[in-house]
Amino acid sequence: MKKEVAQSIERPLAIGLQTRPPIVVVMGHVDHGKSTLLDFIRKTNTVAKEAGGITQHVAAYEVEREKGGAIKHITFIDTPGHAAFKAIRARGAHVADIAILVVAADDGVKAQTLEALESIRDAKIPFIVAINKIDKSNASIERTHASLLEHQIYLEKFGGDIPWVAISAKAGTGIEELLDLILTVSEMQELKADPAADASGVVIEAHRDQKRGIAATLIITNGTLQGGMAVLAGHAISPVRIMENFAGKTIREATFSSPVLLTGFDEMPDAGDTFRAFTNKRDAEEVRPAFARPKPAATWQRPAAAATTKQAASEEVGEQFAMPIIVRADTLGSLEAIELEAARIGDEHAKIAIVQSGIGNISENDVKAAISSVIPTTIVGFNVGTDSIAYDHARQSAVRIETFNIIYKLTEHLEELLKASAPKRVVEEVVGRAKILKQFSSRKDEHVIGGKVLEGYLARGYQVHVTRRNTLLGVGKIRNLQANKQNVDRVEEGREFGAQIISDFEIVHGDVVECFVATTK
Repeated sequence: MKKEVAQSIERPLAIGLQTRPPIVVVMGHVDHGKSTLLDFIRKTNTVAKEAGGITQHVAAYEVEREKGGAIKHITFIDTPGHAAFKAIRARGAHVADIAILVVAADDGVKAQTLEALESIRDAKIPFIVAINKIDKSNASIERTHASLLEHQIYLEKFGGDIPWVAISAKAGTGIEELLDLILTVSEMQELKADPAADASGVVIEAHRDQKRGIAATLIITNGTLQGGMAVLAGHAISPVRIMENFAGKTIREATFSSPVLLTGFDEMPDAGDTFRAFTNKRDAEEVRPAFARPKPAATWQRPAAAATTKQAASEEVGEQFAMPIIVRADTLGSLEAIELEAARIGDEHAKIAIVQSGIGNISENDVKAAISSVIPTTIVGFNVGTDSIAYDHARQSAVRIETFNIIYKLTEHLEELLKASAPKRVVEEVVGRAKILKQFSSRKDEHVIGGKVLEGYLARGYQVHVTRRNTLLGVGKIRNLQANKQNVDRVEEGREFGAQIISDFEIVHGDVVECFVATTK
């Protein structure tokens, strides 16, 4: 059944610039209430649909607000709060005119709050602080002010010039005041656009619809977009045939500050790409940048992950083990977030190597790539399905496929997988150093010595490295340990001791022993 077609907007006849509705980005810590705020504003329940309560993709919404007897429009961009989506949040700030920095009154400024603030300041846009969750029993606006002040965020009425409002996104307290404040800041910005121009703006997100093809969410920042035109976004082109507003209704025309979903791109545009509208597809193709086209969307691979599976999986950098994985995600934003998370997992001994990645369902080609790897390779999917042929092939070949819809669950699993896959290694932890002051006896592999602990401690049953004039002689083991002629289990820093050490080399006055614990990791 065809979707309802919303009433088309008449193309303005006036020539010249007109006031443009503000584009607002909502930013802040993962659980400080950004999505709850947007949910209340647009009066729809999207929070319940979000996996784990975390918004996984950028989305845009248009709302109306009456001011001075006139209906004003505001476009909101919702940016994911999880740390992995920092780059997406930064893109959101750069397309917006105004930012709302949400800070919970019961929690104060957090690391992601500061990341959001950095993105806002980099974008050089004004922002409003919304102190949320004032309805909670442990909320304190005063304490939140102090927390903000510590990070050079100076609010109005407290010696600063940053507008702010206390709200409860859950109860709706202060929301009307916040909307009015947005419009006031917008008026001060004097935002203008030309309705007679062909539309231009920014790609917020792109994904592949299994039935309809490649779709992208666009924010129009100038001009008007009409059916029959063509859009060039980066290197991707789409005719304007299937265009929907934020509510999912098919529209034939949209103008500045409006978010639209456009379906029919011949390639996957990148989130953050600017776009331009042309009278027709031929005009767009004439302007299309002259560089090689990426692979078709059905098998699109991120160029940075194009290293061959065998090489990336089998080669180690020095002693570092690289665990290969293949990643499939629903959108470029999700893929970017997974790459950032994977890059931070591991240490100098073991890491994760994404040997192949792309947008769309897990395919037979992904399974074949995993099979060809020298090291067992796991296929990881985020918000995607698995083709039936790929599933059967993976089961027959014992290729592991793991799918997730929550980013931190995926991260936790990769950490566990790397820990289980990495080669075991012996790690030595030095717990003490001592200097040998006297040799009492030495026969075969048994040596009785006296010394003093310089730092840390020595313990019976522990191993020791023995050095002489900074040259390592070898490893011995403390069989017995005495202090004040009494057998002890341990001798602390500053105390003298006698010890029986087993080693296949002689230990003499002036040698240094390092006591260590060896563990397998």
